[in-house]
Amino acid sequence: MPVAIDLSGRRALVTGAGSDGIGRASARLLAEAGARVAIHHLAEPEAAASLAAECGGVALQADLGDAAAAGALAHRAAEALGGLDILVSNAGVLLRKPLAETTDEDFARIHAVNLSGAFALSREAAVVMRAAGQGGRIVFTSSVNQWMPNPGLVAYGSAKGGLMQLARQMALELAPDGITVNLVAPGTIESDFNRQALADPAWRAQKMALIPAARIGTPRDAAGAVLFLASDFSSYVTGSTVVVDGGLSLMGMRP
Repeated sequence: MPVAIDLSGRRALVTGAGSDGIGRASARLLAEAGARVAIHHLAEPEAAASLAAECGGVALQADLGDAAAAGALAHRAAEALGGLDILVSNAGVLLRKPLAETTDEDFARIHAVNLSGAFALSREAAVVMRAAGQGGRIVFTSSVNQWMPNPGLVAYGSAKGGLMQLARQMALELAPDGITVNLVAPGTIESDFNRQALADPAWRAQKMALIPAARIGTPRDAAGAVLFLASDFSSYVTGSTVVVDGGLSLMGMRP
């Protein structure tokens, strides 16, 4: 008898799903498995609405750099879907700047979205899940930069490092409630997040040379890990990171 992931009846919120990347691919996979999915976006209303219709959910706009708006988003999604079983906290922003050129404002904005917003959102999602008493799944999209330093990524890497520890702390506190908290750490992925950089043949070749799998990852590669962590197959996995990088981090080199 075939084994398949079945998320029928589950309600999920995926953030940062308005652009073409891991969020969109994750929303589609969750929907294919039977979940109803709320699609968060920052400034892509048409793409988000189209995806929400495809996934049987709703489109919700919010600036996750605003902690109050981020926290409120979890409750808005739960109200729209009639509950919340799965949170995929995927939204993030990237900044490539040398340390000396990274301003206080740069650092604050990157941390506001990638860490503070993720905290407020996941805290409130946990409140909703705990109140329902049915357990739940919280999955953060992180990066191999959560432990691999890279020149020019002082703001981004430090935020992702903080996100890793946030997930571990939350996993410890929420385990008795049947709520798991895990991370997916992608390497180089062909998405809107990296589209401009990957369009540079020299930059692309440099990245390819570091990846043992000899290809750039796709959003669906990372979304497969998200789907596993959102499913019952991962019920005994919490506080963990699933690395999706084609072997990049095995080389001990910069992503």
